[in-house]
Amino acid sequence: MTDTPAPEPTARYEAFSHAALAAQAVDGNDPAAAGEAGARWAGLAQRLEDSIGGLVALSAGSQETWQGDAGDAMRKVLGKASDWLAETSVVSAKVGEAVQGQAEVAARARADMPAPVDFDPAAMIRSAAASGDLVRLAGLSAAMDERRAEAEAARQKAIDVLRTRDTALRGLLPEGEFPAVPPLGTGPA
Repeated sequence: MTDTPAPEPTARYEAFSHAALAAQAVDGNDPAAAGEAGARWAGLAQRLEDSIGGLVALSAGSQETWQGDAGDAMRKVLGKASDWLAETSVVSAKVGEAVQGQAEVAARARADMPAPVDFDPAAMIRSAAASGDLVRLAGLSAAMDERRAEAEAARQKAIDVLRTRDTALRGLLPEGEFPAVPPLGTGPA
C-alpha cells in the first residue's frame, strides 16, 4: 500500500474469446476465502487496538512505582509502541475493509458473467444439412445471424462485467501504508 495511484486497467478484453473472459471472472475466484482474509485483517486490527489498552495501563500503573529517568524512558518507549500499534491498527482495518470489498466485487463479477453462447457456423450448416429439413436449410442464414448476434451480445456483456470489476477493484485499494516499527531501545537487551 502506498500513496502512489494505482495504474489504470489496461486489459484489451475485446481480443479475448468469451470463454477466456468467463475464465477470468471464475477461475481462482473464491470470494468466501477472500472474505475470510478480510475478516482476519479486521481481527488483527482489533487485537492491535486491544493491545494499546494494555500498554497504556502498564504505563499509567508504573507512574507510582517507577520514578526517575528509567521510568520516564520506559513510559516513552511504551508511548512509542502504543502510537505504532494505533497506526498499524488503522491501516490493518483499512486493508480488511478493502479485501472484504474486493471479495464482494469478485463475487458480483462471477455472478454477473454470462455463459458463453456457442456459435459454430460450420456445425450449424452440418446440422441443418444432415437434418434434410428444407425449411431449416432455408432459414439457416437468419438462424446463423441470430446466433452470432446472441453470442456477440453475451461476449460484450462479459467485457462489460470485467471492466466494471476492474474499476471497482481499483476503487477499493486501501490508502496509506504500514508505519515503520519505531526504535524502542538503544540495543540488545
